[in-house]
Amino acid sequence: MSGKPEMDENHFSGADISCVLHATEDENNVLKSASETFSISKDRFFFKRLEGHWGNPIIYLIALLDSKEAWTTALKIMLSLNPLERNQLKESLHDLVDEKGNMYIRLDKQGMCRGKINLSEFDSVRIKFRPVKTFRKLSNVPDYKVILSLDE
Repeated sequence: MSGKPEMDENHFSGADISCVLHATEDENNVLKSASETFSISKDRFFFKRLEGHWGNPIIYLIALLDSKEAWTTALKIMLSLNPLERNQLKESLHDLVDEKGNMYIRLDKQGMCRGKINLSEFDSVRIKFRPVKTFRKLSNVPDYKVILSLDE
């Protein structure tokens, strides 16, 4: 493998994109923004309607991506983040990966609606990248370090 990740490399088995929509947010606008930002067809997204504790409506936007779509999304995110944010991801990588090797990245939902990709912990779009499972017990963190080094 070369220093740069290749498009056909199989780092992910898939990914999930999700975000909560507030009653004041336009569902179609958020759907259009997510589709355009991640270059994923609107057909890949669906809405899940839930009810809050006090009976308030909660709308959950979800997309389930295959491995190729997950890789394309990861590349788009990494190449769109500014160098400071990419470095922030690299520095906090161990905090972003759970015990199963899933990597979680949170992006600014309002920024996404303006066509920008930025990290955010609040009112965010959550992306869960699922690793390719192997028979050998390996840490998934080194694989993710390759992806986070696209700018080097």
